[in-house]
Amino acid sequence: MKPFGSIPSALPRSGIREIMDLAWATPGVIHLEVGQPDFDTPEHIVEAACHYARQGHTRYVPNSGIDEVREAAARYIQRKTGVPTGKENILVTQGAVLSVATAFLAVLDAGDEVLLPDPGWPNYSMAVTLMHGQPVFYSLRPEAQFLPDLDELESLVTDRTKLILLCSPSNPTGQVHGRELTEKLVDFARRHDLYVLADEIYAEIVFDGVAHTSAASVDTDGRVLLVTGMSKAYAMTGFRVGFTRAVPEYVELATKLQEPLVSCGVAFAQMAAVDALDGPQDSVGEMRDAYQERRDAALSILRDNGLYDYTPGGAFYLLVDISSSGLGSRDFAIRLIETEKVAVAPGSTFGEVCADHIRVSIASPEEKVREGLQRLCRLVGELSSAGHTPR
Repeated sequence: MKPFGSIPSALPRSGIREIMDLAWATPGVIHLEVGQPDFDTPEHIVEAACHYARQGHTRYVPNSGIDEVREAAARYIQRKTGVPTGKENILVTQGAVLSVATAFLAVLDAGDEVLLPDPGWPNYSMAVTLMHGQPVFYSLRPEAQFLPDLDELESLVTDRTKLILLCSPSNPTGQVHGRELTEKLVDFARRHDLYVLADEIYAEIVFDGVAHTSAASVDTDGRVLLVTGMSKAYAMTGFRVGFTRAVPEYVELATKLQEPLVSCGVAFAQMAAVDALDGPQDSVGEMRDAYQERRDAALSILRDNGLYDYTPGGAFYLLVDISSSGLGSRDFAIRLIETEKVAVAPGSTFGEVCADHIRVSIASPEEKVREGLQRLCRLVGELSSAGHTPR
């Protein structure tokens, strides 16, 4: 038989999934590897989903999403960004990951280059590659607090560069772009005539009273494709409801692309999202505050063990430098499961810059975060004292 396609066959598997599989096969593991809220979906949202399913919202819906959820998403985004937004600006997708993939499909021709963060969520480069685009990585370095460097970005632009992806708050660093940096990044894209794909799925999870600045709020000519959704802030990962906010011309094109990909979303899940966006928001703030408390607890343990590097400003992740262990991040993550029964994501799956780091998810109960970090620090200390150069 003829072989399968060369591009999908050569695509590496996500290192996060590899660790998840090993962790689930190991009894008693503390799970700090997965970016999934440990909170239950708020009860009023679950009740809404049941209600709408019983009402008969179980059939096909429009490719672009149900009007009610597009309108609710438009109201939500306008409240958060201050940018006038109507339903004509909203595409509903099966999770924010499909909003990201659809953007690459809609914008890229074969060989077009995309500026992606390193470290960054591995699905970005996987999707660009599948769309026959060319990932070009810009560095988020520890010495720069994991923030983009404008001079480096200038050096990476070519006549094939079509789009830059920004993620703030960041997965995996947890860092947040302030308003000044966001303005500079969007201006950079404007000067080079690049689309901006702004992954803002964690925008509700920012700490220390800092307001999130959306790339859409500083966009002057409609080049920003803002991606968000229900998974993280509302603990609705399984509902698979994401949004893209963009100019109507983009929404029209991307709507057409949903048909060969998924046809449409899930009706009762989309209707439940209306109740989430328009209903009580107390749970969003409560979850955010809990994540901040967990972050502070994690940082305290890292300080006590000489492993503190920076303070994440949002999301529910932090990177930990394990270079003193003498192991690469994948080997360290496997050893941590085998010896300490703690699962973390290897930094190498997010890029070369943090190949000597691991990502810790604090989307677990605080006692699990504390115990998991203590065990992690113990293993780093043991490996360091066994002959590797200490930090």
